[in-house]
Amino acid sequence: MAIQDNLFERLYNVIHENQLQLARLANNIEQLDLGKGMATLTDYESNHEYKRNSLVVDRVTETVYRVTPRNGTSYTSITVEQDCSDGNLKLVGFESQIIPFDHEPTQYEINTVPDGAMVAIYSPSDTPYRPASQE
Repeated sequence: MAIQDNLFERLYNVIHENQLQLARLANNIEQLDLGKGMATLTDYESNHEYKRNSLVVDRVTETVYRVTPRNGTSYTSITVEQDCSDGNLKLVGFESQIIPFDHEPTQYEINTVPDGAMVAIYSPSDTPYRPASQE
């Protein structure tokens, strides 16, 4: 019977030690900051602090921008136009597309346009285009 008791005691000790190790591992995993793994889009707001690599949407144009603070890891927003001009926002996903500007682009804006993209400068006061089928 002593051998059997010793065997069960050793088995109990092994199981107990495994439980303690699993608890330590679980605690260590909970301490890791793994992020969410998915980008979240939020509506752009003026006078709001944004952290680098956040994605914001201009409510007027439905255009998506990535936050790229020129100084530090965050910045406080002014307007979409001003933030783009200052280099704090960058257009997302506009490679191989036409990029419209309703103003003469700044050098910084030109520098952020990827190779192969076409820039179109237009005037908001121009007569709107109407297809021939609607005239």
